[in-house]
Amino acid sequence: MTGPADPRNDLDARRKAARRTAIWVALVAVGVYVAFLLSGVMGQ
Repeated sequence: MTGPADPRNDLDARRKAARRTAIWVALVAVGVYVAFLLSGVMGQ
């Protein structure tokens, strides 16, 4: 029988995963923003 999982380790893992996901979402958002700006500049 396995012992109970340490809730702190689980919480730390979830925080790291959430932070990594937030960073990826932010990078994609910045990429879309830059592409929008460049398309406006190229369109002139």
